[in-house]
Amino acid sequence: MAKRRSNGEGCIYKEQRSGRWVGKFEIGHDSKGNRKFKTCRAKTEREVRQLLKDLMDKHRAGINVTTNAIKVGDFFEDWFYKNVVNNLRLSTSQSYEMIIRRHIKPQIGNIPLAELSREDVRNFYNFLYSDGRLNGKGGLAPKTVENIHLVLSSGINYALNEGLIIKNPLLTVKLRREGKKEIEVFSREEQQKIIAECPNYYYGMAIKFDFYTGLRAGELLGLTWDCVDFDKNTVRVNKQVQRNKNFSHRADTKTLLDFVYDTKTKTSTRTIKVLPQLMAELAEYKYEQDKIRKKLGSDYYRFNLVFPRQDGYFTDTGTFLDNFTRIQKKLDIPHRTVHAMRHTFATRALESGVHIKVVSELLGHASIQITLDIYGHVLQDFAEQELEKMEKIYK
Repeated sequence: MAKRRSNGEGCIYKEQRSGRWVGKFEIGHDSKGNRKFKTCRAKTEREVRQLLKDLMDKHRAGINVTTNAIKVGDFFEDWFYKNVVNNLRLSTSQSYEMIIRRHIKPQIGNIPLAELSREDVRNFYNFLYSDGRLNGKGGLAPKTVENIHLVLSSGINYALNEGLIIKNPLLTVKLRREGKKEIEVFSREEQQKIIAECPNYYYGMAIKFDFYTGLRAGELLGLTWDCVDFDKNTVRVNKQVQRNKNFSHRADTKTLLDFVYDTKTKTSTRTIKVLPQLMAELAEYKYEQDKIRKKLGSDYYRFNLVFPRQDGYFTDTGTFLDNFTRIQKKLDIPHRTVHAMRHTFATRALESGVHIKVVSELLGHASIQITLDIYGHVLQDFAEQELEKMEKIYK
């Protein structure tokens, strides 16, 4: 039975089926003269009593509380298209859209926004940690859950500022901390084997070039000939290739490969020195590519790419990874991602005594600290080896 309170203070009762407490108060009448009520729900009587009080205070202050009927999924979709798409980098927008579509909407999308509780959020995160992978094979990494939390938090803060909700359900929810992840690096022997196999594959030159420059995959595949200076042995990194989602409802295709001139950080746009021997091989590679371009004529795409498909079109990072994986399988080398070539380049450079500042600039890191955080262990190992040399002097 509902616990009726003083006139104008609403009522509170417990739902038998769900076990949740419900608060309810009158907010006026509709166009036909029927009474309209605002309802809120919570796990305990104490929580729903506070929710009811907060809602009634807002209602008395003239704030429209009827808009809170919107569900989490609908709110986040509307928020994304109105406030995210045109205000954030394209890559960030794509990440937000994917998180909303793949995780937020399927799991908590049907909960009314105003009723989203701390318990709902905790349950959501616990699910992500244990069973959040889309293939059903286990949970997501803490870093991935942190990214989802960032999107959820951004949307919820917007809802708070707009008066759509009264309290932030994420306020006391704690995330798990991720242990330091060990980077993937090819051994010297593995690296030599892969490089020796490169001439037998179409993307062999791209793979070799990446091993000796440490470019990100998107930067490597977005490199154009006008950014290559054979006289100075330099390469200008100022863009990347990315598969972009087309957010227009009138789009003919959902995604499209294209240049993105907005590199990861300000320091990602850089000019790097390249080994003269590697540049000589790149010149020979260009000579062969020019022959293919002339042969195909108008059927060859004019993007001026250094490492395109055979018809001159953009190479998808997935296609590049497939080719790289094929080489590893043939050589019976444990599978590592394309990004492992970048880690391998940095590791070899530091092992050879290249200064950490130079390595940081070559990689395009925003600060030396980022380089130290990732590769600090290499410097530690190098220091120990140098100390061993000193020990021999004193013997």
